[in-house]
This record gives sequence, structure tokens and C-alpha cells, in this order.
Amino acid sequence: MPHSPARLKEMLDQGTRDYDVPGASLAVWAGDALAEAAAGVCNIETEVPAMPDTLFQIGSITKLYTAALALQLVEEGKLALDAPLRTLLPDFKVKDESVAARVTLRHLLSHTSGIMGDYFKDAGRGEDRVARFTAMMAALDQVHEPGEMFSYCNTGFVAAGRMIEVATGTTWDKAIRQRLAKPLDTPSFSTLPEQAMRYQTAIGHLGSPGKLFVTPIAYLAASNGPAGATPMARARDVVTFMRMMMAGGVAPNGNRVLSAESVQAMHSMNVVCPRGMNIDAIGLATFMWDWDGDGTYEVFGHDGSTIGQAAWARYHPASGTGFCLLTNGGNGKALADRLIREIFSDAAGIAPPEPPKPDATLTLAPARYLGRYANTMEEIEVSEESGKLVATVTPAPDYAVMSGGPKRITLEPVNTELFLGVPPGMTLPQSWHFLGDDGTGRARWLHSGVRAHKRV
Repeated sequence: MPHSPARLKEMLDQGTRDYDVPGASLAVWAGDALAEAAAGVCNIETEVPAMPDTLFQIGSITKLYTAALALQLVEEGKLALDAPLRTLLPDFKVKDESVAARVTLRHLLSHTSGIMGDYFKDAGRGEDRVARFTAMMAALDQVHEPGEMFSYCNTGFVAAGRMIEVATGTTWDKAIRQRLAKPLDTPSFSTLPEQAMRYQTAIGHLGSPGKLFVTPIAYLAASNGPAGATPMARARDVVTFMRMMMAGGVAPNGNRVLSAESVQAMHSMNVVCPRGMNIDAIGLATFMWDWDGDGTYEVFGHDGSTIGQAAWARYHPASGTGFCLLTNGGNGKALADRLIREIFSDAAGIAPPEPPKPDATLTLAPARYLGRYANTMEEIEVSEESGKLVATVTPAPDYAVMSGGPKRITLEPVNTELFLGVPPGMTLPQSWHFLGDDGTGRARWLHSGVRAHKRV
């Protein structure tokens, strides 16, 4: 084992202090052995220590599970990746009727539907909540045409969850417990607060490093569960899922969860991300990376974030290395970056490439970039100040708590399409891509935070 539990604990203790992360849990599978560690606290008010058994919210890592459920049903002939949703959901609607009539499950699972993706209206807690939310999607506009590009789409995964419900005749929550948590032997994987209450749980923290506070809202709406709103797990639960994926669909306990063909489908590129983004390509739900630059994708996984909690999952099938970090606030992104680099370098002989660097010699035409861009979650005003582009990000009222309020970010150019900017309180840059043309030489989209924002 490249890293013993004691070494992981040392790394995690130091990292949580360096990046003001209240609590974290880490599980690593390497050299055919599991090592775990935890650091910090579940809650800065109660100061209960975080443990490897503590449940954290895994956020959008859940999308891997939702995609695996869908692929099980494709294997059984109950779903089809490339048939219109209306084959199974005849009443499915979004604002654009032509999109509603032709969008497919593959579009949903690869984030290429173009449907507005961040819509967290609460459809209640009844067992029909996913169905009710899917009906509410009739109010959603398009960011782009289906298949035109990648833009992260939470709403699409709720619609996929509804397809799973219709195909199985049960709720998404029950389907994920019966079809994944049980055969994987991860009973602590919880989709609802009342399930998680059986275990020690972590609460999210908001605010900037050094000024953190416990989030007043513990969970996102349960009706967004298939996209990752509520599930909680131990880090080793997620590693168990990744081990199943690395073993061609066979769980560590010997249960076959997916066919090898379904695993391959999840690992096959559906859309390439804008160059320089922190994700290289998207399979079916799966984030894909070419860390060694050989033109193939050898690392897979997903990130997740909820209200004050963030999670990272990475796995490298060629070396059999799996990594899951769960955090409950602070600069978790920088902690994850440090740990991923060190652990995969030692365990797998591979690490993420260095991020792109700004080019101070570039001369740009500001008119292409200036203006307002928006989606349902936020509006971004790009202005010019002292010869530099500045993005002012203003969250929509429904997302103010979740996003931490307005932000001003200076953008540094890498090339004429890609800029880098460091959000307040963070230490790593975020990519900002200005894409397309609105017909007047101006960018049509600003792609940031893995989401396309349309010029308005």
C-alpha cells in the first residue's frame, strides 16, 4: 500500500489545517488494499470529531449511481439510450417543444440536452416528488441545442431518475437501495435524512476560509435526489462503487452489478469539454481525463457539491487505484488537488497535468467578451477595468445561500477563448471559456463552473 492509514491521516490533518476545511474523510484503494483516514469535525459548533464512518453528502457523485441504474435497465430492455424520452414519458415537456420531442436519455446522461440545468425548486417530500419535479421542467428554457455542447445539467438527471421510476415501478430511492446499495454491500449509503440519521453525519459549512459558519439549510430539495441533492455515504462506500467499475461491473463481494458493456458505455466519450477545463470529456455521467496526454482517457470519476459540502471521486483502472475525498466546507478544492496529485503519483505513477498558465503578452479585443451572461442560477457581468476583464457573478435569489453571495473575479487570458480566474477565498483558478459567436463577433456563451451561460 503506497499510503498507510497513518500517512493518510497525517496528510489529511495537515491539509484540513492548510485549507481551513472543518472536516474530511478520505478512502484510498491501491495495491489491493483499503486505507482510510478522517480529520477535523463534523460540525464546528458541536466539535464532534469526523471519523471514517461519518457520512458526508456526496452531491453529484450520485450521478454515477443514477447512470448505473439506467444502464442496468438498458441491459434489461426497459430503457433505451437513444430513443426520445417521450417513448417512456409521453407527457415530458420543456419550453421548446421540438427539444421535448427529441431529447434522449443519452443527452441527459452526457449533459448535452441543452436544458437549463440548475433548477432546485422543491417538489415536496411525497413519493411522487421526482414525478412532480419532472413535470415542473415544462418551465425550463434552452441554453443550447441538444448535442451542441456540454453544459452541466442537474435537471436532466432528475428526468433520468423519473425514467428509472417508470421502468422499475418503484421510486428512485428504493431502486438505488435495491439495485446498487444492497448488491454493493454499502448499507450506509443513504438517500434521505431519516436514513442517514442511523449514522454519524457531517453538516455543511458556508463562508470564506477563516469565517466559516454552519449552513442554515442542511439539504437541497429531496425531489432533486437523482442529481445528488440528498445522498450521503462513507468515503469507502464510494470507493466500493469505483472498485465495481474497475472490475468490469463486478462488486468486491462478487455480485455482478453491471455488464462489462455497460461499464464501457459509461467510460466512452460522448462529448469533449472545452480545452483547458478541469474535465476533459464526458461519458455517460462519468467525468473523463487524459492525464498522460496520450490521446486516450485513463482516469474516471466525478465531483460533487451541495450546501457547504464537497466531494471528489477518481479512479484509474489500469493501476486499480480509487480515491474518494469528502469535505464539509472551506477550500476543499485545493485539498483535493493536493491529495489527488500525491496519492495517484505514488500509487498509480500518474497525476493530473499542470493547469494552463495566463499569457501576459496577448492583445485582445474586449468587445468580444463584454456583456451579460446568465442561466437560472446566476448572472455574470463581464466588464473591463484597468485593461483587464472582470466577471461580477450575482446569484439568483433562490441560490444566494448556496453560492455565498456576489463575487468579483479578475480574468487572466490563456488564449482568445480561455481565461482563468480565482474565486474569493479559493487558491486554485477556475476556467472561463468564451464560446461561439452571436452574429456580431461577440461570444455567445460564457462557459464557467462547467456550465454554459447564454449572452443576454
